Amino acid sequence: MIYPSVLERKYNEYSPFVKRVAETVKSTLVNFCESKGYAFTSRIKSVESLAEKIETGRFQKWSDLDDLFACTIIMPTLSHEEEVTKFCKNTFEIIRTVKRGQNKKAPDIFRFDSTRIYAQIKKADSLNIDNKLSIYNIIFEIQIKSAFEHAWSVSTHDLVYKSPEIDWKRLRLAAQIKANVEQLDTLILAFEQTSIIIQENNYVDIKIKRKLASEIKKLFQNGKIPDELQPKDMNRFCDNLYHLAFEDKQENNIQGIIEKIKTEINSTSSKKIPRSISLFQYLFVILIRNKIIEIPINNYHCHITEELTTLYPEIQIDNNYIFIYNEDITI
Repeated sequence: MIYPSVLERKYNEYSPFVKRVAETVKSTLVNFCESKGYAFTSRIKSVESLAEKIETGRFQKWSDLDDLFACTIIMPTLSHEEEVTKFCKNTFEIIRTVKRGQNKKAPDIFRFDSTRIYAQIKKADSLNIDNKLSIYNIIFEIQIKSAFEHAWSVSTHDLVYKSPEIDWKRLRLAAQIKANVEQLDTLILAFEQTSIIIQENNYVDIKIKRKLASEIKKLFQNGKIPDELQPKDMNRFCDNLYHLAFEDKQENNIQGIIEKIKTEINSTSSKKIPRSISLFQYLFVILIRNKIIEIPINNYHCHITEELTTLYPEIQIDNNYIFIYNEDITI
C-alpha cells in the first residue's frame, strides 16, 4: 500500500511515545485482568491502517486520531462491565466514553456496539506539557467486550472485512452471528430467571449430587463442620465425591454413604475435625475406615498426603493408587 510521506514522518515522530504509552497501559491493565480472570489483547495501529482511517474522511486533524494504541478487556459476561469501567476511570484521564447502546441502532440491525473508553495517562498537576509531544497527550482506546462479543469479532473480522470480495452474503451472515451473540449475552445476564422456565429432567446423577450438596450444606449450617473446610466449589466437590463412589461401584449406595458421613460427623466434636486436610480427604477417611469404600480402586488415584497419614496411619495405599507430588519421594 502506498501512503503519503507526510503520514510516515508523523507516524514515526509519534511512534516512540505510542510504544511507551502501550507499555504503561498494558502493564496496568494486564495486572488488573489477571487479578480478575479476564482476558486482554492490544495492538499499535500500523501506518497502513492509519492511512485507511484518515481516508474515511471522518477526521479533521491528527489530534482527532484516538486509537494509535488500542486494547480490549474481555469479560466473562456483561455484568462485569461497570467494574471494568470504574477501574479505567480511576486509573486514567478519561477523554470520553461511548457506552454500549449509546449510538442509535435500529432493532433489526446487529453490528459492533461495545463500550469504548478514550483516555490518556494521568500526569502530575505540576507537569506542564502544553504543546509538547509526550506520553501524556496521546489518546488511546480501551474496548470492553464480553467473551461472546470478542469471539464474534476475531472470528468474523478477517473473513468479512479483510476479504478481497465485497459480498452481501458475508456481511449478512456476520450480522446474523452478531445477533446470536447479543442473544447469548442477554441470556447470561438473565441466567437465573431464564433457567426457571427450562423443563426439568429426571436425571439420576444430578439428583444424587443435589442430595449430597444439600446434606453437606446442612452440616455446615448446623456448625458440625468448621467453616474453613468449606469447599471452593460445592458442585465440583459433589462431583468428586460421587466419582469416588462410582469408581468403587457404590453409586447405588449413595444414601448409605450420606448416612454414614452424617452419623460420623454428628458424633464428632467440631473441634476434633482436622483442619490440616481437606474436607474431601476427611470424608474419604470416614468411608475407608467404615469399609464403605474399598481400596485400592482400579484407575483411581487417591489424594493421600503426609498430613493425612500422620492423622490416620492405618490408611495405607500402594503408590500405584495415589496421586504423587514428587516422583522421587514416596509417602
